[in-house]
Amino acid sequence: MRANLITISGYWNMGLAATLLCPPFYHFLGINLKQPVWGWVIAAFLLYTAAVLIISGRNIQKYGSIVIHEALLRFIAAVLLIPAGLFYDYGFIVAFLGFTDALWGFLYLRIVPENTGRSLKQLLLDQD
Repeated sequence: MRANLITISGYWNMGLAATLLCPPFYHFLGINLKQPVWGWVIAAFLLYTAAVLIISGRNIQKYGSIVIHEALLRFIAAVLLIPAGLFYDYGFIVAFLGFTDALWGFLYLRIVPENTGRSLKQLLLDQD
C-alpha cells in the first residue's frame, strides 16, 4: 500500500497542473501569479512529474531511483514555494503547497528504500 502513495502523489500533481492551467481558478484559491504563462509552465512541469510518479509507483523496484531524485525536486520546490507564499505575495496556499512538497519528499525517502531493500546511496547512484 505504501508504494501506492507514490502513484497518488502523481495524481496530486495532475490536480495541481489542472488548477494552474486556469487563471480564474487559481486566483480564486488565492494563488497570485501576475502572468498566466508562469502557471502554464509550472503546469507542464507538474504533468511531466505526474507521469514519472504514476509510472514509477507501479514498479518501485525498477524505478525507485527516479522517485528518490523526484524527492530532491520536491525539496527544491519547498525551498522556493514556502518563502514565495509567506514573504513574496504569491498567496499563503503557495506556502502550504511547499510544505506538502516537503512532506511528499520525506515520504519518498521513507517508502522507496523500504520497498526496494536498497539504501538511499544505492538509490541515488542507481546501484543494486
